[in-house]
Amino acid sequence: MTDPIGLITCARYALPPNHLQYCGPPKSEEIGAYLQESASDEKLSEILSQFETLYPYLTYIARGNGITDPYDPRVVEAYWIGNSLLKKLSQKSLYTHFSESLSLKKRLTNKELEWLIGKIPKGALAHHTFHVLNVITRTGHHSIQHTIETMDSCRIGWGALQKIAMGKVQLLTSELIYSNGKLILSKPILKQFDISHGMVIKSDDIGSTYTYHWGTLCAQITSSQLDNLTKVTNSAIRLANLTI
Repeated sequence: MTDPIGLITCARYALPPNHLQYCGPPKSEEIGAYLQESASDEKLSEILSQFETLYPYLTYIARGNGITDPYDPRVVEAYWIGNSLLKKLSQKSLYTHFSESLSLKKRLTNKELEWLIGKIPKGALAHHTFHVLNVITRTGHHSIQHTIETMDSCRIGWGALQKIAMGKVQLLTSELIYSNGKLILSKPILKQFDISHGMVIKSDDIGSTYTYHWGTLCAQITSSQLDNLTKVTNSAIRLANLTI
């Protein structure tokens, strides 16, 4: 049985790029309607299963941890935020995931696949941000010209809530930038974001930490989740810089 909380959480992260027609089936209106009502059913699960990168990651993480439901909240958190489930996946299984489940053998040259596989023993993780900074750079992103700005929008960012106004919020956050030949996170700046369908942000939430994806607020996270997201993001940046 599909966990409704995990399913809705996953949909919040998946909707922004889907709305922009970057990934998944053309179902943004349907996904948005589910989020607006904080409701879920097997149809939503079916829609998310059509995301050609997201779903293989979820099933891989779930299977590697003996979890039957790919939308179990722990699995969803592992992929988007990061948690201990990622550490339980073997290097051998990660190789199979990259080369077979994601069909990268067909999409990359032998040299490019070797470049990616070489990062597995150096700390590669089955995490969204690792994929954005280390896989998409080789496979492209649905014909979008791949830039630092694209990577920054696509990774899961975070920031402290500073202001709520006119249906938008301001976060104190950092951008991914290219400096002295390396990717780094910038000094904190104020940036404005949209609020995801159905999310209620109150003045009491000022100072709390939120994640965002493609310019849209996704979820409020705890200090331990922030620690996990920071660590996996820094790891993904470190690995991306090995060959930039």
